[in-house]
Amino acid sequence: MAPTPPALPHTFRPRWGRRVPYALAVVVLAVFVLLVAGLSDWPVLDRSLVALVGAFIVWFLHRLADVRVVADEHGLTVANILGRRSLDWAEVVGVTLRPADPWLVLDVADGTTVSAMGVQGSDGAYAVRQAAQLELLVAERSGTEGR
Repeated sequence: MAPTPPALPHTFRPRWGRRVPYALAVVVLAVFVLLVAGLSDWPVLDRSLVALVGAFIVWFLHRLADVRVVADEHGLTVANILGRRSLDWAEVVGVTLRPADPWLVLDVADGTTVSAMGVQGSDGAYAVRQAAQLELLVAERSGTEGR
């Protein structure tokens, strides 16, 4: 079945790259709550630092799970772990997801590339379908059809 471009706005997200970090975050949160509770004889500052380490790990896991590519009428917004970049449709000239790639790569008109962690190669056929849909959107919206 040939892919069709999705209706806009549309958010591309990984499947396992979202579920696994959130599951780990729940486990880490429970472990650190029990750890801090079990260290009741430690000074408050030390327990606070242990809690802070746990909070940082949970925050990082949330950032890892929150990667996405949002397509709307104006272009693409790529949200990766530590950054976000908006691209107009005319700026995006290509979409690449090779079998060994960890995530999708967008080719930009200025000759650079943008890693888009919202479509992760580890999702297999699901990632290939997302990449094909995104490629159709780019071709349709950026005027690169038939290149």
